[in-house]
Amino acid sequence: MNRSDSIFDTQRTMKFHLELTDKCNAACPMCGRTKEMDRCLPDMTKVRNIELDLDLIKRNFTPDLCSRISEIDLCGGLGDPPAARECLEICDYFVGFGIKVILSSNGGLRSEAWWKRLGELFAGTESLVEFHIDGLEDTNHLYRVNTRFGKIMRNAKTYLETGAIGEWHFIPFQHNEHQLADALTMSREMGFSKFRVIDTIRFGEKNGFTYQLPDGSLQELNPANPKLIDALRTDTEKAEPAAPQDQHEHRSTIRCKSEIQNRPYIVATGVVSACCWIEGSEDERRMYSKAGVDQGLTHNIRHRPLEEILLEEPYRTVYPQAWAQQANPVCVRKCARMQRSRRSSL
Repeated sequence: MNRSDSIFDTQRTMKFHLELTDKCNAACPMCGRTKEMDRCLPDMTKVRNIELDLDLIKRNFTPDLCSRISEIDLCGGLGDPPAARECLEICDYFVGFGIKVILSSNGGLRSEAWWKRLGELFAGTESLVEFHIDGLEDTNHLYRVNTRFGKIMRNAKTYLETGAIGEWHFIPFQHNEHQLADALTMSREMGFSKFRVIDTIRFGEKNGFTYQLPDGSLQELNPANPKLIDALRTDTEKAEPAAPQDQHEHRSTIRCKSEIQNRPYIVATGVVSACCWIEGSEDERRMYSKAGVDQGLTHNIRHRPLEEILLEEPYRTVYPQAWAQQANPVCVRKCARMQRSRRSSL
């Protein structure tokens, strides 16, 4: 097979987006794993309490493939990476090949000793942890439901004291927007390298999001004041573009971010996908139906080698044809209209 036929080229430098597990200690109401109107309990129609183990990783991410990987983003669509039993060992495996590992976490799991070991592993490398902390002691738990702010701060402090790189990522809401300046100051005092603001688009066109806390009480999330956030920004050059004002704006060119970055997505089930946005969607099911491929069996690293999967349909002709015909609504929204959460640094 001609390797250039696929949108993924395993012979040039690659990146990967990898979900180690769908397990999580938190119950964020806007997360796909959460039943927001049922005490923020996990949606067991989606959550399988499954994870990728070290042996499976080693079998698919061979030394030869790892020699061509520059970066691996451990960020779950449903889970928190430290919830995977062998998260530390998997990080150690990748770092051993000089791969930059980006681990995204709410920081509420594991002991301080575990975070010290991770920090010692990452120290002196480009690898880093993104701590997602949306407020201070009295507000963070309103979105990061079931997490404990004090434990998160102790874990982050222990990690940062090793000299490893850490970033504080903050989603502003109406209930925590007044704490942005204080959180920024705290992040600098603790030694975080960056403080990033994430303007979530999960509100859609609504101005409120109602959910039920574990104690049965109702809570509402509201968007932060954009003028307040913009006034604090100092670095917007690297920010993701915000969604256009006209949500129906039509742009004809789909420039697939995954193809450009050579960055596939692998789910905790082992399923390989083009990206985290299209994974599990009706668009993706349609692509696999056109390809005549059973994704769950044929394109699953538990059953077949990763490098073979990446060179097969629907990654050869089915996706490019759909892009040319504007037939993938998810691709149009994310990689043509650029309807993504905007990230920028303070």
